[in-house]
Amino acid sequence: MITGRGEEKNMRILITGNLGFVGQETEKTLGEHNVIRYDVMEGKDIRDINQLERVVVETMPDRILHLAAIARFSDADKDPWLAYNTNVRGTEHVAFVASKYHIPVVYASTGSVYMPISGVPPITEAFEAKGNSVYGCTKYLGELAIQKSTSPYIILRYAHLYGKEKRMHGLIGGFLDRINRGLAPTLYGGKQSNDFTYIKDVAEANHLALIAPWDKWNQIYNIGTGEEIPAEEAGKLICKATKYKGKIKIEEQRTVDAERFVYDVSKADIMLNFKARFKFEDGLNDMFKGDSNGQSIPKLVGRT
Repeated sequence: MITGRGEEKNMRILITGNLGFVGQETEKTLGEHNVIRYDVMEGKDIRDINQLERVVVETMPDRILHLAAIARFSDADKDPWLAYNTNVRGTEHVAFVASKYHIPVVYASTGSVYMPISGVPPITEAFEAKGNSVYGCTKYLGELAIQKSTSPYIILRYAHLYGKEKRMHGLIGGFLDRINRGLAPTLYGGKQSNDFTYIKDVAEANHLALIAPWDKWNQIYNIGTGEEIPAEEAGKLICKATKYKGKIKIEEQRTVDAERFVYDVSKADIMLNFKARFKFEDGLNDMFKGDSNGQSIPKLVGRT
């Protein structure tokens, strides 16, 4: 049960999807806690409610951090049925088991639930949510399943997430892929903006949610920087971080991109004491530092 102290120590935390991008980074912030790992890569599937309940009964976690999902737009578009069964039905299983055993749940959601954006940014948690993609819709239905359970919950809606293990996806990935193939990176439009949120900040937000006192639960929080970066500026910062000095190819803006996406993060600041440490350029610099084995990314200077 939640004590209300906000300083729980040595909790047992079950993390679904612990081997994923967010799960691995979050686990680094939980050194004082006992992590119970639950990932499909190790044969533990949230779509199997009997298996999930069995593990919960055996381990009796104090919290569940629910990260497991079909988390890429392309994967969800390719197999909507799998996305539904994982992101919706799987989350319903987590919600049911958590309710049955009175376990608070932190649910990882996404800013994609706000699409198409119905108000004028910055986006607050009061903006309408529904989603306009397979991924966004399934994650929003997952939110509803968590909210309809009887267990305390916190829903975290991440902004545009980036980091070393995800550097071959999204705007950063598109730039790096073309640069590494000796081509000019392509920018679609350039005026549309985003709130780029570094993985280390997201991991810290997860940690703060897990240890939050009782009066901070049953809430939705935007997790981002509040820093609005136009795509054109983001592209230039990526080139600077990778030391690429060639040209950038400009194409017509895609219809799937929001004109403006930036969060109002004041609620998470006030309620969870969360404040992003990494501006976009800071995150890029940290992301492209040498790996733990001392090896750095290939030098890209002068390639076009």
